Amino acid sequence: MSDNLPSAPRFMVRQASQGWMVYDRQRKGPALVGANLAPAVNLTKDQAERVQRSLAAGLGPQAIIVSNRSDRLFVSR
Repeated sequence: MSDNLPSAPRFMVRQASQGWMVYDRQRKGPALVGANLAPAVNLTKDQAERVQRSLAAGLGPQAIIVSNRSDRLFVSR
């Protein structure tokens, strides 16, 4: 009998102490995004979900820019 269980996704959205975050299971901490590779924390739930989807789709972390001054998330392609 084979245990072919699907692996858990690398990136997941979690509620943090302040706002939401994208957790990177490989790093065992917040996902790093943006040109300066800042932790993806203190986001709205919508922002966190969009970052997670972008990272899961293979978009490089440097291409994701999150602005906490507004509810906007910029993903450059």
